Amino acid sequence: MKIIKTILLHLIIIFIVVIFPVVVYEFMSNHNYNDFAFIGGISYFIYAFYLALKIKSHRVKVIVLGILYSLLALCVGMLFTEINEFSILFFTTVNLILQAFLLIKHPKSKDRAVWKSYLISFVITMILSFFFAFLWFLAMAASGMPSNYY
Repeated sequence: MKIIKTILLHLIIIFIVVIFPVVVYEFMSNHNYNDFAFIGGISYFIYAFYLALKIKSHRVKVIVLGILYSLLALCVGMLFTEINEFSILFFTTVNLILQAFLLIKHPKSKDRAVWKSYLISFVITMILSFFFAFLWFLAMAASGMPSNYY
């Protein structure tokens, strides 16, 4: 019975991840909301978060979830660039603040191994945030350049 529940859960998650973006895209494009037509792609993270939460080691789980939070903040920030060009900076800053809060919440004195995993997650998040922000500003600068077609 447990195997059947696991298979059904995976099928439901895969169904949501495969069908939901298509339905959202069709709805948005039919109602001329082309700015947010790809917002259904956020559902791709459902399966990734599910698999990350199934990891037994707490240290590895914290690090993998930190990386997934960074990628989720990047994708959400990129989706909302039609509203404001700097929304990616807002979402990555919020992600950095949340990662710093998790680091402060777990002091070094209680469990050193867990604190190190939160520290590693914070450092990886910071590196990814700076790297993606740099790439985003580079892409914004390159989009303003004239084309090289003669």
